[in-house]
Amino acid sequence: MRRKERLGPDRLTGMIRGGRVRQRRLPRLFRNKWALTGIVVLLVVVGVAGWTAWLFFSTEKGTQEDISGVGNGDSPKPEGKPELVLLVGSDSRVGLTPEEKIDLGAGDVPGERADTLILAQIDPATEHITMVQFPRDLWVSVGDKKNKINSALESGEDALVQAVEDLTRLDIDRYVQINIAGFKDLVDAIGGVDVCVPEPIEFDPNTGLEIAEPGIVHFSGRKAVRFVRSRHSVEGGDLGRIQNQQKFMAAAIDKITSVDTLLHLSRIQELQGVLKKNITVDQSTGLFDLLRMGQRFRAFNPSQFEAYTAPNLGIGTTANGLSIVVPDMPAMKVMFEALAREESPAEADQVPNIDPDSVSVGVYNGTYKDGAAAAAERALEKAIRTSQGSLDVAEVANAERFNYRETVIVYSKDEPGAAKMAKLVSAAVPGVSLRAGETKSGIDVAVIVGPKPLPTKPVVQIQALPIPKPGAVPEVCRSE
Repeated sequence: MRRKERLGPDRLTGMIRGGRVRQRRLPRLFRNKWALTGIVVLLVVVGVAGWTAWLFFSTEKGTQEDISGVGNGDSPKPEGKPELVLLVGSDSRVGLTPEEKIDLGAGDVPGERADTLILAQIDPATEHITMVQFPRDLWVSVGDKKNKINSALESGEDALVQAVEDLTRLDIDRYVQINIAGFKDLVDAIGGVDVCVPEPIEFDPNTGLEIAEPGIVHFSGRKAVRFVRSRHSVEGGDLGRIQNQQKFMAAAIDKITSVDTLLHLSRIQELQGVLKKNITVDQSTGLFDLLRMGQRFRAFNPSQFEAYTAPNLGIGTTANGLSIVVPDMPAMKVMFEALAREESPAEADQVPNIDPDSVSVGVYNGTYKDGAAAAAERALEKAIRTSQGSLDVAEVANAERFNYRETVIVYSKDEPGAAKMAKLVSAAVPGVSLRAGETKSGIDVAVIVGPKPLPTKPVVQIQALPIPKPGAVPEVCRSE
């Protein structure tokens, strides 16, 4: 537990005595963004203008594959119903020259893994798109054993589809995949992409990426590959890489939908060879299916998009010392059941969208039973651990009296937003009453423990990622 300075008698509450309170943490910057990557660039390019369709007609037969499990739901998908599309960015080195492999830090690794994995639900009736990006190191069932989700592609597209369907309990309708060479050539074909990088990025020996000065950075195909694949030089590893992919995607939409790109015929023509060599789709997905998907992504109305990172509890380690991303299975269940019902996952959890680590909670013993508050503290911190953060109880102490008949949650009547904070805490202790009142200085929510053990349950919290509008950039990247 974190213990900071002892509270002074600056505020008499008539409720709590003793204990210490930690200072509130500053909010984490750039933690949540729109989780999209290079595979979506492909779809946006396909949909930039209907007159590009003729370019894809000659590539269609060479890109389709029979992928088991795709489009094999219990019954045919009714016309106009939402479709689930699995978008895959493969780390296959096929198409890269020996020099490019060295330059990109992509050595001769056999097979292929899913560098980027996104499940998109596209509703043709409402034009609404819901996207879930899976961290490549997410620890899930792959076949008959546990492994990182990206490893499933080593056994082929069939195995990857099966792993995603086993995890989500959803049937995949379409499959679209592009590899490293395809992504690189795609970015070059549109003349590169300018991205705002608000902070320097240290040299990554694995990919060769280094950005010494913050600001607008022009990414060629090679540099773009380094940027969206680097994770060892960014805070958060795999999750930090997802954030960089999000920044790149927002900037790429700006570039692809610009007049300069739309009227640049030679750039559009270059895409034909890129697609033919580097894209894979399932047998039921043809030219006009890709065109429709691309047009929907191209429209990019933020009000019609929801984006998520698959619920997880951050970085963990297996018994063998392998670094992984730990899945939040209760939240996963809520999220994908909501998608199955064609509902918003963010509205399915019925919990306020507040970071647990931004809530200052005090736990107080209102009984004569020794250790009741400490036990409640452990139970609360275990229960309130979500993708958005974890509760870190600020203070454990005795209440001002010891004859409480039941546990009660009191939130500060003077702190804006404290009522929502209390609702988040109460989600972990169902049935406990809430009321506004006085709390200690620095405490948003007070949990006063009664004579019965605190009955807790894990909190399920699903929060949609903010969707940055194309053209919106941080101040460091704005021109004078």
